Amino acid sequence: QFKGTSANVISLGAYNVPQGSVRVTAGGVLLTEGTDYTVDYSAGEVTILNQSIIDAGTNVNVSLESNTEYGMQRKRMFGINWEYDFSKDFQIGGTLQHLSEQALTSKVTMGSEPLKNTLWGVHLNWKTESQWLTNILDRLPLLHCTEPSKISFTGEFAQLIAGTAGGTQDNASYIDDFESAKNGISVIDPKSWVISSTPSNFPEHADKTGVTSSYNRALLAWYTIDPLFTNRSSSLTPAHIKSDLDQLSNHYVRQVYVNELYPNRDQSTYNGATNTLPVLDLAYYPSERGPYNLSTTVTQKGELTSPDTRWGGMMRKLDTNDFEQANVEYIEFWLLDPFIYSQASSEASKFGGDLYINLGEISEDILRDGKKFYESGMPVDGSGSFTQTQWGKIPKQATQTYAFATTSGSRAKQDVGLDGLTDDEEKTFAAYSDFLNTVNVTDSVKQVWQQDPANDNYHYFRGGDFDERRTSILERYKRINMPQGNSPDSDQQSEGYDTSYKTYPDVEDINQDYTLNEYERYFEYKVSIRPEDLKIGQNHVTDIREAVVALRNGARETVKWYQFRIPLLQYDRKEGTISDFTSIRFMRMFLTKFERPIVLRFGSLDLVRGEWRVYSEPLTGTSNTGTLEVSAVNIEENNDKRPVNYVLPPGISRVTDPSQPQLVEANEQAMAMLVKNLSNGESKAVYRNTTLDLRHYKHIQMFVHANTLIDLSVWVATTRTTTTSTRYR
Repeated sequence: QFKGTSANVISLGAYNVPQGSVRVTAGGVLLTEGTDYTVDYSAGEVTILNQSIIDAGTNVNVSLESNTEYGMQRKRMFGINWEYDFSKDFQIGGTLQHLSEQALTSKVTMGSEPLKNTLWGVHLNWKTESQWLTNILDRLPLLHCTEPSKISFTGEFAQLIAGTAGGTQDNASYIDDFESAKNGISVIDPKSWVISSTPSNFPEHADKTGVTSSYNRALLAWYTIDPLFTNRSSSLTPAHIKSDLDQLSNHYVRQVYVNELYPNRDQSTYNGATNTLPVLDLAYYPSERGPYNLSTTVTQKGELTSPDTRWGGMMRKLDTNDFEQANVEYIEFWLLDPFIYSQASSEASKFGGDLYINLGEISEDILRDGKKFYESGMPVDGSGSFTQTQWGKIPKQATQTYAFATTSGSRAKQDVGLDGLTDDEEKTFAAYSDFLNTVNVTDSVKQVWQQDPANDNYHYFRGGDFDERRTSILERYKRINMPQGNSPDSDQQSEGYDTSYKTYPDVEDINQDYTLNEYERYFEYKVSIRPEDLKIGQNHVTDIREAVVALRNGARETVKWYQFRIPLLQYDRKEGTISDFTSIRFMRMFLTKFERPIVLRFGSLDLVRGEWRVYSEPLTGTSNTGTLEVSAVNIEENNDKRPVNYVLPPGISRVTDPSQPQLVEANEQAMAMLVKNLSNGESKAVYRNTTLDLRHYKHIQMFVHANTLIDLSVWVATTRTTTTSTRYR
């Protein structure tokens, strides 16, 4: 079934639909193809042409036949037909037919079971002529019969012997085997994120006339480390890094292999897959100036004072906006332990802080002035078609497209960052010159800042200057997200290779709808990044995975990965007038309350949507209700889950995925249902012949697989300080 909105295109959920098999009704009335609707049989879409049906809001029902899987399913059919003539008046015959199918996988859904049917039957025909019957009929009044009568008899018998084909697990059909019950919308790509606008959590957010809105912006870099640094066989690795095995063994730099986080994933069988994880790194330096931070409250070394009051953030657009329709329920990510080296420090408490996530309407005005800036709007002909704000230049011309000019020398005039100023122009512009004249730092620091007053110059992670200074890997990525000069053309390339970060201009209109959104209406989620808060059952931590990794320096060390699962309905606060999840256009993440630098390594970062929804209406007339949370577990991620790990249910094996060119084991999943806050003192859970009294239990978690409760795991957190774990079969 498919439930859609009032749009005129209906997805059939199938491809290569047989011609003429689609039947469309509106309010029970059969519609005419070509007049009321058209069908794209190859793409599997129905387009309603009759606008009156859409305007009236009439329910439209579509039925179809699908042959999507026909070419992949193996079938065998044979039959025999025989007939024996005893005479020209007496014949006996029979038919035998057999049809057998082989399932695509050993798991079959209800309605798609493979057949193994046998049909047999016999028939006979007999006829004869009878003069005697003619004579009898001739004696009846008004009848005169002379020709011999003909008597015939035909009989048929058939039987269908229904059977079940072998090859299915436990000879069972599944209502739902929960494969793909959970789908993630990945937001881990670093190039999809841009410098964040000032969150409304900070009072300087309100300033639209001065430059104080960025006073507390510290340096945050987000990136994925290029394999040229960590790949053993790369010829591009700088010599000083290639020989520094201790640096390559640093847990916040090293390669992360798939089997470290997903030990049960057979990566070698995935077509085109690599054995390394694309890790998103967030390196936060709370004492270092972020871009466009013109605060003079710094030490003589150029470090920001009171680093715990500073923040660093990034934001991005979301392609899926209606979370209600898409059933997006969680923010889920795996995070490497950020305190591997700092827990033993005497100042361990200073390494912790908070991670905030905002979902909703977020201001795109990065440099607060109420005006939209886009690099491609900067004039290249010296016409002066721009206006000035407290930050720099803003183009006057209306937005037509976000693309750089192609004339020679234009890139240097347009790729100037979000203030519209080159370094030379920044030195004489009021806000930056006042900053340089006022700030009290050492001469060496001031000399560096005078070269780039706005602190927005980009530097690629490779470079001859980096090699000459023997720069570390972490240092090389500090300026990877800066906007000025991050899209050099061939005339500006200073190295023998491409040093650009992207090829399109930096714009404040990050979702590119040609308007500047200034609203702050969002749901906010807070995650504590502190050693004492990284425990299962609190702070949204749902699982901890320990892995022993072999390092480049020959050592073997044990590290921890933490899985966070944040329900969207459990937000910490709402900003503005947002009321639901039907319009979630932006996502923002920022770090604050940290006193020391920290690197957060995300093995995954997903907005998780499920195929199952929680039924929110009452099932009984009683007032004793609780809360039900639905999520998913699988063998790849949760085989060692605490306090109860997920195991394959008895009789179930991981099967191959026929959609892959190579044999690929499916990621066995099951639904996890968490029942909590039970108010009924007599609540009980019944499983087969076992009754569990819940009166003393605070939480119950059940893992339910397929269409029967063939695997049930219960963990109990009692009201005492201790936690007991029990496995029930």
